Amino acid sequence: MTALFVAAIAYLIFALILVYAIDNLVALFFPGARSALHFPTLEKMMAISRKYSRK
Repeated sequence: MTALFVAAIAYLIFALILVYAIDNLVALFFPGARSALHFPTLEKMMAISRKYSRK
């Protein structure tokens, strides 16, 4: 039963990551469209990461 619970949680997490990744890919092709999944904190972290990776 525990293995089933862990598998279900892992599947849900994978599905959420997949939806977020597809949403970002769509935003690349249609930059004018506002993203349905908007996480400002995550976007700030990604911008800071890109800033420091260029140095």
